[in-house]
Amino acid sequence: MKPVALTQNNFTSLPSGANITFHRLAWEIGQESISLNAGSDLRYDTLVSDGTALHTHEFAEFFLIISGKINHLVNSEYQELNAGTLVFIRPADIHGFEQLDGSACELVNVAFKLEFLLDLSAYLGNDFFLRKYTGPVMSPVFKLSLLETDDLATRLIRMNALQNTAHDLARLNVKIMLADIFTRFFLDTGLSNFNNERPDWFEQMNLEMRKHKNLREGLDRMKQLAPCTQEHLCKCFRKFLDKTPTEFINEQRIKQAAKQIVETDDKILAVALELGFKSLSRFYSMFKKYYGISPAKFRLMSRQNDIPL
Repeated sequence: MKPVALTQNNFTSLPSGANITFHRLAWEIGQESISLNAGSDLRYDTLVSDGTALHTHEFAEFFLIISGKINHLVNSEYQELNAGTLVFIRPADIHGFEQLDGSACELVNVAFKLEFLLDLSAYLGNDFFLRKYTGPVMSPVFKLSLLETDDLATRLIRMNALQNTAHDLARLNVKIMLADIFTRFFLDTGLSNFNNERPDWFEQMNLEMRKHKNLREGLDRMKQLAPCTQEHLCKCFRKFLDKTPTEFINEQRIKQAAKQIVETDDKILAVALELGFKSLSRFYSMFKKYYGISPAKFRLMSRQNDIPL
């Protein structure tokens, strides 16, 4: 079957020059293929075929596996991908996805104009990173830690919220993000915000704080889990994540809230209170900051079957 050619005008026509989309891919026998739009370019895809259509693009893209696992067929070869895998796709690559062991998969995809890479090459004064990017036969693949995966996904959610509200700022953030990622993975200059030197206790503590019961207790629970003083804890968050412990907790609470709003019929007030928000107005303000829409609209849009595959 001839690969589908995806055009730049259909995918990177936003003022920022990039299109950031979030997907959950699942396969269910006997169900119709559907794609649910949950707002801010969040899609819940249910597929009945063994895989998605093979395609190429006029633009560049990368995608990050957030959870689950999936088979990636690219240039006639398979890559088995799981959470934390970052994959770079070049325009000439022919690729698609197939089911792996019945697992669902969540990923974030970033399509962007090729001119951004040319701008970066001109700024750096060399094209070495472009040769490392385009040279391999297979798509370049890198592995991130769980915290790095969460950091990048959160960063992209924030950037996506700017797409319809602050065009110039969104375009600037896209360029900064691309420079950050490409210099890290294809130049290894140490300019990236990601840091692989986080202590094991810090990684483990942050994983524990993603649990529902710990999020509900918030900062007090984090202090119990941290084997250090509050002052040192704050310094670690600034050094490794460039945020405060409270900001980290609130981010995790908002993500949990979004998941509950989509997957349950619980009242929004109950969701907010259950996760430790003491002010409903504060919860609404933070939710809109991360997802670009209100919790109620997020739920409504998540249940509209408006993009059939």
